[in-house]
Amino acid sequence: MNQVVIANRRDGGWWWRLPILAILWLALAVPIVGGLWVATTLRSWARDLPAVPDLDAWLADAHQTSYIVAADGTRLAELPFRDGRVVGHRTVVPLDELPPHLVQAVLAAEDVRFFSHHGVDYRAMVRAAWANYRAERIEQGASTITQQVARNLLPEEIGKERSARRKVREALLARALERRWTKRQILEVYLDFVFLGQGAYGMAAAARAYFDRPVGELDLAEAALLAGLIQAPSRLDPFHHPEAAKARRDEVLARMTRAGLIDEATRANAVTTPIAVRRPMATYGTRVPWYTEAVRQLVAGAFPDDIARGGLVVETAALPALGTQVQEDAIAHAAQWKQDDKTPQIAALVWDHRTGYVEAIVGGRAWEGDKFDRVLQSCRQPGSAWKPLVYGAALESGAITPGTALRDAPVAEYDEATNTHWKPKSGDRFRGIVLAQDAFASSLNAPAIDVFDRVGAPDVIDLARRLGITTPLAEVRPMALGASCVKPIELARVYAIVARRGWAIAPRLAVRVRRGREVLFDASVPEDPSLDPANRLDRIAALAGKDPAERTQSDGGSIVEEAVAFQLEDMMRAVVERGTASAARSLGRPAAGKTGTTNDNTDAWFVGFTGRVLGAVWIGFDDPSTKLGRHGDGAHAALPLWQRAIRAAEADRPAVDLPGEPPPGMEQRTIDRESGLLAAPGAPGLALWFREGTAPTDTAGQPGTSPTDFGRTSREF
Repeated sequence: MNQVVIANRRDGGWWWRLPILAILWLALAVPIVGGLWVATTLRSWARDLPAVPDLDAWLADAHQTSYIVAADGTRLAELPFRDGRVVGHRTVVPLDELPPHLVQAVLAAEDVRFFSHHGVDYRAMVRAAWANYRAERIEQGASTITQQVARNLLPEEIGKERSARRKVREALLARALERRWTKRQILEVYLDFVFLGQGAYGMAAAARAYFDRPVGELDLAEAALLAGLIQAPSRLDPFHHPEAAKARRDEVLARMTRAGLIDEATRANAVTTPIAVRRPMATYGTRVPWYTEAVRQLVAGAFPDDIARGGLVVETAALPALGTQVQEDAIAHAAQWKQDDKTPQIAALVWDHRTGYVEAIVGGRAWEGDKFDRVLQSCRQPGSAWKPLVYGAALESGAITPGTALRDAPVAEYDEATNTHWKPKSGDRFRGIVLAQDAFASSLNAPAIDVFDRVGAPDVIDLARRLGITTPLAEVRPMALGASCVKPIELARVYAIVARRGWAIAPRLAVRVRRGREVLFDASVPEDPSLDPANRLDRIAALAGKDPAERTQSDGGSIVEEAVAFQLEDMMRAVVERGTASAARSLGRPAAGKTGTTNDNTDAWFVGFTGRVLGAVWIGFDDPSTKLGRHGDGAHAALPLWQRAIRAAEADRPAVDLPGEPPPGMEQRTIDRESGLLAAPGAPGLALWFREGTAPTDTAGQPGTSPTDFGRTSREF
């Protein structure tokens, strides 16, 4: 009989439950652990998340293009910003000033749901992931405009690596950005920041770089092309890859149609528009280039950090119409002095000596080439244009007066060191005795040497240094005739100080430097015709009670006694009235100045002024071995161009008398030219100005006086 055993199911039957329990445990634990890991990871990634950028501060401090502008508002140059290794152009433009179709094109190209999401577009992320999976490569991106702003404003803080960490940090910061700033603020920053190739950052700079026009004038096709460039500025550059640029443009237009931003007819019309890009016309170097470059160097030296950051507007005193006219006249004038198929160079300057504003600079015949500025950089012997310093030092020390009788007789000197003889000429003949003012007017050399011997080289050099001459000066007798080289701008300053009755003046090219409403530098004067009424009142208030030097922000105060400057000005007036520059009387207005010519007509000068404006002209060859020819002296080679420049600068302004009202302590006396004594009543003579107590007291022809025998004196010398 078989025995039947009935077993209890609870004994040994628990094993089948373990897999079920494990599955249930994993189903619960893995999400919890995964969630904890994700949360911990996200927390660690977000722990050092940078602060939300201040978009208003960024717009205010953004690196931008700087502009140099003329007195009439003409744009002379666009200077790129420099941010580390990045060099480019940017002009911040408010969103409301951008064409609506440009904004729509960018949204269609980069983030069509920009106004719907909260910084991260999860729908776009899924779409991009699926597209990239099917293409087996990165074909689409899902970064929103807000994410791009976050990444571009804080590249170092977010990181540049391709990783989940960077994308998460970028998304978190984008969300934070949208909590603090409005959509319009974020979009404005993006449109002003985004890089579009050709050194252009932002839509305004891109419109200039690709179409040479203001951003507000872009049509739909042009706007779509710029929007398409954001994806790959180099690969889609229309200058180098027009087919790719057109394909991308048409794609953007199609996206705009699908998004309902434009209709099909508008799209069809836009895609038929050919790509018509045009490189921007260069402003730098096209108008008054010498002036523009001088200003650029000045501002770069004075504000290196600010010019790198950019966003500056440098307002200058340049008058482009005048500068262009002087340049054209200089080129034509230089051609008349061609020697052996070589054309001389020119340096010309027009300077308002009342305000300090330099109105025009011509540094050579042509800007293209060496770009060497002969007004500011060259150093040439001034010849007799140096004599105002010799006579000025002598007047200042009391060694002479305008009526002092000077020797006009042969001078000979032998230099053993160089084995050379120095025998300067003095006009067409030697006159024996000549009054100082007549000698100056006729540019006689022997009397100038006499004056130099009386005053001494140290006093002449001291005056030159006070008046702004910085070049080396040889302490030798030939210095009386301008043997040491000078810079034209520095010699012009000497004459400008004389015109200002001894008050210091500095050449002012940059008048005002500002960034937005912030003024970094302001040297404007109330007489500036370009000032608006409010600024004029501000400058009047700021300069009230200032002396003439302080009004123009020039260091030095009163450099030369007013009486001495007045006498020099009267002597320079005689140069024009009856001396070597008498041709300048054709201006029809009072003028004063001095001609200058070096040995063998190597250099020709004229520096002179009216009651308002000063002009300086030099003509010669860069290689001094080439001469200007037989008639190439200051009166013939330099003065005609000076006259044209001054006539253009003065135009129809009313004439101002020179030397004007004398300062206190001056007296005018008529001097007998043959004796240097007071002219007898009714007798002819020369009316001269003297400081009180320095005029002669004896009268010519009276007992006890002896007239000069010019013939005998000449022979004795």
